Amino acid sequence: MARARKTARAKIGPRSAKARSKAPRRVRKPAAPRRAARFAKGKFHVSHEKDAAWTAGLRGYFAYRDLGMVQPTGGRVRAHVIRPSAPCDKPGDLHRHALDFQMVYVLKGWARVHFEGIGEIRFEPGSCMYQQPGLAHRVLEYSDDYTVIEITVPADFETVSLAP
Repeated sequence: MARARKTARAKIGPRSAKARSKAPRRVRKPAAPRRAARFAKGKFHVSHEKDAAWTAGLRGYFAYRDLGMVQPTGGRVRAHVIRPSAPCDKPGDLHRHALDFQMVYVLKGWARVHFEGIGEIRFEPGSCMYQQPGLAHRVLEYSDDYTVIEITVPADFETVSLAP
């Protein structure tokens, strides 16, 4: 009887290497990319220049026109147009932003900005910049007609002044 059990085990035991190689292999699917957080369902929104309200904002020497993206995106995105509120008389303060995304697209005019670890960049019409979070920078000078579109994520974020 003991011999019968041993034989039975041999028949149902692990397959040979040859049998295993013929068996279909399980292939792991690559991990699906993480889905971006969904935006809040807001109402359709349009902003027209003729109805624009220019207000003071983060930098005292610029005026800001909010493009109305904060509410439709549930506070995830801010888009605004920025232009000088006064001529450039001196460089701005060295500062950095605590945010996830910042993009600037130059519509007209020019500006010189210094970025720590990168150096000075001159922006002109058509220049587009992505600035990684926490990068210290300082506006050195700008033309009287300098105008940009800036998009930030999240809409509200902390700015830390590092030096005058």
